[in-house]
This record gives sequence, structure tokens and C-alpha cells, in this order.
Amino acid sequence: MSIYTFIPVIFIVLYLGYWFYMKNKNSKQAQVVNNTDFKAEFANAEQYKKLCLNSDLSFLKEAMGEEKIDAFNYASNEYGVASALKDGMKDKLKGMATLGTVRFNTVQTPKYLVLSGDNLHLFDTDTDGEIDNHFVFNQARLENSRLIAIPMEGQVQAQAQARGNNVKAYKLSLQTDEKPVELIIYFCLIFTNIPEIPTDLQETIQDIIIGNDFLKQLGDKYPNLKVSLPIFS
Repeated sequence: MSIYTFIPVIFIVLYLGYWFYMKNKNSKQAQVVNNTDFKAEFANAEQYKKLCLNSDLSFLKEAMGEEKIDAFNYASNEYGVASALKDGMKDKLKGMATLGTVRFNTVQTPKYLVLSGDNLHLFDTDTDGEIDNHFVFNQARLENSRLIAIPMEGQVQAQAQARGNNVKAYKLSLQTDEKPVELIIYFCLIFTNIPEIPTDLQETIQDIIIGNDFLKQLGDKYPNLKVSLPIFS
């Protein structure tokens, strides 16, 4: 029997071995996260935000200039390219009062939300990860926006499963002059459409605290955007 006959078998065995290894690792990490005292960890929110903004997310400080950063979170498009084309939504952001007509790509690139005072800033990035659009939602628009919990299923669930049992996902509908901008956010720093397996336990805890801090501050400032946060229950 030719050696080439065994190559697919070897590949499948290696793949299954890796899959079981990662599943077991994720399960163990999720268990540790589940046992974390997040109420105590929340006291470190300001420290965790500074660590991120002085390292991986330093570009947000540069993009905000002199404006303060109270809280921040990651965001993803609700619709993929196929859904966007089906719905005829090549442009999802149009006619914003402070921006004029702008274009919001349906390409699944990272997006960042920054709460600064009464305003919410949305940064969109290009395929190279560089910020190419900066949108501002003022108080009037935020008072007419919505935030609701969504089911944990499909890719949304897959991204959250290694981060404990209590990770929640939400749909944020931001008001514009026409159709609302609809984004998926979590109470953790997660991009729905960028598969990522967390490997650093402390970083996972930090990301959960930062995401919860964003949702808490947003809800405290705008009651219509307030959601229940499991780490405080």
C-alpha cells in the first residue's frame, strides 16, 4: 500500500487531536473565568483601559486627539456581504447631520466604539486595519437608539465560548437620518467575524471588564441603552 494512502488519515488524526486539545483548553479556561470574582475585578477597570490604550489600542488615543476616552468596545457589522447585497444595503450610513452623506462598507473589518462625554464615536477600518472613517453620534441620536440582547448562536456563540458561560451579545442600533446602523457588540472585547482563540487568561478577564465598563457607562448615561450585566448580578 502506498504511503500516499496514509497521508489523509494522518492529517485527519492530527486535526482531530488538535481540535480536542483546543476544546479541552478552552473548557478549562472558561471554567477559570466562570469562577472569577468580576465584581472585585471591576475595581481595576480604569487600569485595564489604560493598559490597552497605551499598547494595542494606542491608535484610538491618536484618533480621538484631545477628546477624552471614557469607555470603549469592539463592534462588528450585523450583516455580512451576502446579506447586505440581498437587502440592497451597499451603504449603511447616510445623511448623518454632523457628517453629511458618508459611506459605510459592508466588508467585515474591525470597528471600534468610543464613549466620550455625551457622544459615541464609531471608527471603521480598512482591510489593512487602518482607521478610514470616523462617525460621531450625538446625544439626540443616542437617545433614539436601541440596544437589545441577541441569541448566542452560530459564530456569535463560537466567539464567546472560551470566555465563560456568561458572555452576552447585543445588537446596537444607532439612529441616523435613514436606516439605523446596526452593530453586534459583546460585554467583552470580541470581533464576531475575526476568529480568535484567547490564550491569555488575564487578558480575557481584562477584556471582559473593559466590555462591561463600556456597557455600564453607556447605560448609565442613556437609560434606553441600558442592559442587564451578569457580572453585577
